[in-house]
Amino acid sequence: MTHKMTKSFRYVFLAIGAVLLAILIRKIGISTILTNVGELGWLFIPILCISAIWYALYTTAWMQFLHRLGDGIGFWELFKIKITGEAVNTLTPANFIGGDPMRIYLLKKNFSMAEGAASVVVDRTLQTAATIFVIMLGIIVGFVTFEALPSNIKFGVPIVVTISAIFITFILIHQRRGFFSLILNICKRLKIKREFSERTVSRFMELDSHIVDFYEANHRGFLIALACHITGRLLGIIEIYAIGRIVSDDFTLFAALMLSALAPMINVVFAFVPGAFGVMEGAYSGALYFLHLDPAIGITIQIAKRLRAAFWIILGLLFLGAHDRKKVWKEEELIEEV
Repeated sequence: MTHKMTKSFRYVFLAIGAVLLAILIRKIGISTILTNVGELGWLFIPILCISAIWYALYTTAWMQFLHRLGDGIGFWELFKIKITGEAVNTLTPANFIGGDPMRIYLLKKNFSMAEGAASVVVDRTLQTAATIFVIMLGIIVGFVTFEALPSNIKFGVPIVVTISAIFITFILIHQRRGFFSLILNICKRLKIKREFSERTVSRFMELDSHIVDFYEANHRGFLIALACHITGRLLGIIEIYAIGRIVSDDFTLFAALMLSALAPMINVVFAFVPGAFGVMEGAYSGALYFLHLDPAIGITIQIAKRLRAAFWIILGLLFLGAHDRKKVWKEEELIEEV
């Protein structure tokens, strides 16, 4: 499938999501939703502050890898690169496949391409591990709280999460042994490609050496980075709880945890819908209806989250120079360059 066709399909699914959202808003009532959003008012500023804290934590986590390579970059500079990468993640069809190469590209002023790539690989792995942690926390709390669940949820969700946990554990273990060398060997054994150029093998070996060195020589840095990512994810629960409580006194921390655990699964399943637009609003509203709460709160929470995301996207694009900003819309060229 060509890049143009992929973009076309995503625009189609975006339009479908918009229609679904419109139907949902009409059913719940636009006046109710506008009233809820209006109640946020200046309290939206503290909501932004929560996200600023978790971005600072994610930057601190990423810094644990780069610090061992020397003082090549300061916290503020790395913070700006992190924000920029997340902005590109949101804007490009490739998602993190577009945002992570942008981070590597921006790091090349301070580090070699292999060092930058290794840091991003480890950072993305720990972020995924933290996400799975929150999902599992939500599932455990949910299963303890609900006495009766539909069989497809009761058995299906734990199986999927268990497989995901096994997968991320597999990645972490093999990153300590040389993950990319393993990929090369698998490609050879499956005859996907019989031989690789010396340059390719050398680059992968260098990438592996940086990753293995981090895990073996910096146990403290690994634990700090993982703790920062987990804390950042927990702050995501606090953000949802804060928005929900502003809108309704009936909103609970349990509901916030359920929505936080639900969101990553929706993003994965509906990855073909840009930003899960319309789908996430529907999922949040449906989940709150299941919890005997006002579905309008779900849409309000997601609108507030999208406004927060828009703020950081604009900031991320402002951090980019005019030349680099053009690369945001040419993710294929960016990936090839990296």
